Amino acid sequence: MHLNKRKRLDQQGIDLDYLQKLMRSLFPKNNDCASQADLSEVLDELLQFGVRSQKELRLLMKKYRHCLLAIDKEPLDRIHQRIYREDMGDAAYLDAIRRQYWFGYPALVRIAMEKEFGEAYERYSETRDLTA
Repeated sequence: MHLNKRKRLDQQGIDLDYLQKLMRSLFPKNNDCASQADLSEVLDELLQFGVRSQKELRLLMKKYRHCLLAIDKEPLDRIHQRIYREDMGDAAYLDAIRRQYWFGYPALVRIAMEKEFGEAYERYSETRDLTA
């Protein structure tokens, strides 16, 4: 691809289609379980934290990709096991245990944002969760 064309593409803004396409290219299909509404919320959060271009989003997600994959495969503590089993139902929960995945694309993006923006994002997410 011509360098100038690539640069122009990198400068384009992010949208739901690009977000989903990028996540599908970086993470397993098992994690692709989010609704458009969930992805839209995450897109809004990215924009609020200054992640506006395709390049910025791609660099953010690639920076934390291996860390996110490791977190996704970590065993859950007993409290989260109970919560997920109640939320997901037995069949989906046991399937997630078997396949070793927990987080959908929105959660993976949010974990990356926690790592990148630290306390500022943690405060934001606490406020978001209280008003939801």
